[in-house]
Amino acid sequence: MFSTFGLSLSQSIPSGVGESANNGCLCHGSASNSTETTLIGLPTVFESNQTYNLTLRIESTVEQTNNSQGGFRLLVDTGTIEFENQSLAQQIDGGWTHTSQGNTQRAWNFTWTSPPDNSTSAEFVVYGNAVNGNGNPMGDHWDGYGITIPGSSFEGILIQPAVDQPYEILDYSIIIAGLFTILVLFYFVVK
Repeated sequence: MFSTFGLSLSQSIPSGVGESANNGCLCHGSASNSTETTLIGLPTVFESNQTYNLTLRIESTVEQTNNSQGGFRLLVDTGTIEFENQSLAQQIDGGWTHTSQGNTQRAWNFTWTSPPDNSTSAEFVVYGNAVNGNGNPMGDHWDGYGITIPGSSFEGILIQPAVDQPYEILDYSIIIAGLFTILVLFYFVVK
């Protein structure tokens, strides 16, 4: 109901977000195909103690109105992460996220040093949001990406992470409004 009237139910957090974003950027509008989050440079198979140069990139049709462009939540279950520019990212609640300064872009460079045991696998889950800079979630869109990378001596079944993109309150309000309209039309047709 609030989203139907264009009222903001929550505020964005340009300084980064913790575990509340482990299942998506729920304070930033809705999951959308107009936004794509990718990790560039991931190997198909990793070697032990190897450092890989990666880029987390968000591409979107969302245009920003000020310096705020987007943010991310990155979860990696093994290995070591180090961002190229440490003023753009920070570790919160066991994962990585943007800082206020890092909120002014949609790409972040970092290295991942693989674990010493190449008979394991590494799971990467990232959620990225593209913001329009108006200070509320209306008009922002996000996307999630997840992949499991095997070590070169990994034996077993790789289980890919589930990156769910649940419906947002705006989606529910549109569905409810549509159902209500159908019921009203049905009432007048039957009457």
